[in-house]
Amino acid sequence: MSSAAASFKFHAMTEKLGICKALLVSGLLLWVIFVLFFKDPRCSNSKSFPLLRTETASSSNSTSTDTPSPTTLKHIAFGLQSSEKTYHFRRAYIEAWWRPKKTKGYVYLDRPPTGNLLPWSRKSPPYRINDDLSKLFQVVRPKDPVMPRMVHGILELFREEHEGVRWIVMGDDDTIFFVDNLVDVLSKYDHTKYFYIGYPSEFVLSNYWYSFNQAFGGSGIILSYPLAKALVQDMDRCLKTYASLSADLMTMRCLADIGADLTPQKGFHQIDLRGDLSVSCHLILKI
Repeated sequence: MSSAAASFKFHAMTEKLGICKALLVSGLLLWVIFVLFFKDPRCSNSKSFPLLRTETASSSNSTSTDTPSPTTLKHIAFGLQSSEKTYHFRRAYIEAWWRPKKTKGYVYLDRPPTGNLLPWSRKSPPYRINDDLSKLFQVVRPKDPVMPRMVHGILELFREEHEGVRWIVMGDDDTIFFVDNLVDVLSKYDHTKYFYIGYPSEFVLSNYWYSFNQAFGGSGIILSYPLAKALVQDMDRCLKTYASLSADLMTMRCLADIGADLTPQKGFHQIDLRGDLSVSCHLILKI
């Protein structure tokens, strides 16, 4: 009897296990069918099953995210720092590359133009007179008032140009930009992020005297629009803190306080050189 009872219990347990397996398989099958075919509109953006919803997610992203248009010349605003005195004999540098009605930006002077600068040449960028910073100079005593004026020019250019601008480009009145090459280079960067672009001097002592990690204005200083906006909002503190520095170093320090480091871009030439200035020894680059 004991052997028969044991055999009966074994068969009963086997039957129960079979039923459990059948229920488990049925449950899994129903769950898979539920996941694949049931769509709750409240869970359309659920990330619970990304592998099963790849097609839906990708199609949703493709329709909701606009691909930015390629960077062109119209996305760049130029701020060229000069003075009434020097522009008389330096305007030819700017007019050599400036494209009227195509390039956007301004020449910034310390006072209204006179003499042979009038009437103002159509080949030159429109001019603006730099803001009066005399109130600032009552608070701080810069070694050279020109330096804060040049940095403040970033704010003045930002104030003028907004629509469609992606990049703020600052230069001197003897800086020459190859604008098509500049567009090609800037198109490689994400204009929606913080970018401080330029290059140190070719002359090692210039870097030693100022900084190896700053862009030099003679070759151009480029800020992405969001970074320029952040600098403009911090401009008052920036000028009061670093008014005694050179303009380029002041710009670098203020940007460092915001959290932006230099992105070195080869091809920008400060030209702190003497003698033969041919660039045959330099790398063949876009700029």
